[in-house]
Amino acid sequence: MMLARQETRDWCDSGIAGVQICSTWTGNDGDGGHLARFQAGARFPKHAHHGWEQILVVAGAIRFNDVEMRAGDVLQVQGSDEHEACALEETLLFVAHHGGIDMLEQAP
Repeated sequence: MMLARQETRDWCDSGIAGVQICSTWTGNDGDGGHLARFQAGARFPKHAHHGWEQILVVAGAIRFNDVEMRAGDVLQVQGSDEHEACALEETLLFVAHHGGIDMLEQAP
């Protein structure tokens, strides 16, 4: 078992304006999980993954391409699915992924 307590989380800058991340676990070959905290209006540029990605909206509202998601919604993305994210309000996500990421656009 691995326990990551809220009070000991280490949030860091993602390199994308308005987006902070906190790793929850790291595996091999780019596998892992993290929390992502978006300020309202923050945009994560278009990207794709080497494997699957699963996204749970913990709080807030966000749009992935044309799909609007709110707290409790889950999105499964396949490696070939190009997507971008834009936070409609302050948003907290939990993201689990298999494989690394390919950025298809530069961060603003």
